[in-house]
Amino acid sequence: MNLLPKSSKEFGSVDYWEKFFQLRGKKAFEWYGSYLELCGVLHKYIKPREKVLMIGCGNSELSEQLYDVGYQDIVNIDISEVVIKQMKEHNASRRPQMSFVKMDMMQMEFPDASFQVVLDKGTLDAVLTDEEEKTLQQVDRMLAEVGRVLQVPFLSVGGDIGIRTVQHQACSPLSGDYVIEDVQGDDKHFFRRLIFLSNRNVVQSEARLLKDVSHRAQKKRKKDRKKQQPAGSLDVFSAAPQQNIDKSYLCCEHHKAMIAGLALLRNPELLSETPLALLVVGLGGGSLPLFVHDHFPKSHVDAVEIDPSMLEVATQWFGFSQSDRMQVHIADGLDYVTSLAHGGEAQPHYDVIMFDVDSKDPTLGMSCPPPAFVDHAFLQNVKSILTTEGVFILNLVCRDLGLKNSVLTRLKAVFPLLYVRRIEGEVNEILFCQLHPNQKLATPELLEVAQTLERTLRQPGSNWDDTYVLSEMLKTVTIV
Repeated sequence: MNLLPKSSKEFGSVDYWEKFFQLRGKKAFEWYGSYLELCGVLHKYIKPREKVLMIGCGNSELSEQLYDVGYQDIVNIDISEVVIKQMKEHNASRRPQMSFVKMDMMQMEFPDASFQVVLDKGTLDAVLTDEEEKTLQQVDRMLAEVGRVLQVPFLSVGGDIGIRTVQHQACSPLSGDYVIEDVQGDDKHFFRRLIFLSNRNVVQSEARLLKDVSHRAQKKRKKDRKKQQPAGSLDVFSAAPQQNIDKSYLCCEHHKAMIAGLALLRNPELLSETPLALLVVGLGGGSLPLFVHDHFPKSHVDAVEIDPSMLEVATQWFGFSQSDRMQVHIADGLDYVTSLAHGGEAQPHYDVIMFDVDSKDPTLGMSCPPPAFVDHAFLQNVKSILTTEGVFILNLVCRDLGLKNSVLTRLKAVFPLLYVRRIEGEVNEILFCQLHPNQKLATPELLEVAQTLERTLRQPGSNWDDTYVLSEMLKTVTIV
């Protein structure tokens, strides 16, 4: 029985695949390799609790065998109605948690960032049958859809990194091995990044370097430094980091959105001269509290960081420094907030509370914040130290839709006014939480207060980044 198409073009035809699986019957057809040939690689990179999408599943046994060894959150899609019906019947009783859906991978119906893993054994080859412009456009469309439904970690510099220089490498007892590197972005600017080696695809912190820190100068310093290093020592060098950082520039889009949330405070036109009290949980490279400190000159910032190594990193490599208006407290954010909440009459009240703290367990489905930070009892503690007209701002990174809805429900129970701002191209969502529904602002009003705050902050000598438009950060905000 000849199942091969008359031409490679037929591989992209729905009719071809319907006939293929009708003639093939229920006998499995494996493109390029069986589970036994691939399991070493798959088990290395896929965790059992991760949500997996198999595109162009056909009647391959790969997802069935993954399911049988513990990978049970798998969704299979194919354009052939025949094969989806066959696979549903075959797996209904044996693998009840695995689903098969007839769907075109070019127009998937899943929400953005629905999956942590997308597997394709040979579907791309069925699309890329030649190098004609129309075919290449189809490939781009396919990859764009995969990128949309896949959780893609934040990387603001972009993929086309030219020059990369390791500045520092060390190990934190809490966070593990990490590296500080300088890379050149697409716009020829250099950026400094903190990366934990346990999760190399995620940039934990990032800052732009000043233009006068040229790569040529860095290479010269590195060469001079190497001459003085003992044989066998680590090939890193110091680049006078305190003087290198452009402190006026926020690299992270979610940090820009979090700052824009300050426009929700009362009288934004007066905020530059208001003695605001802010609590920031999660220091990282320190760019978020540092930006507030520098642009709100009457503010007082308490930053909480569980890992003392991160304070050293922020201070030595990202231009961060404490002052009489900004102190860092080395503590677990949960314990710190709980202690403040039970401080009696002496407990402080903050105008702004920001959570930008990641989870060390990537299998939970929510990588920011750790689940305990959105527990109902803890949220009540947060509420007790927030001023009546204050704003609680939370960076949420959650791939599990059910879990995310649960988080929103818990937040809404404590903070009746809840705005959500999605970060385009990222999994991050910024939540702005307030205590009184009568503070609600419609979109035109949000844009107006953001513009008012920006005018206030764009004072002569303020070193405001012209590319940062506060109102742009609030245009797509929705109320839950």
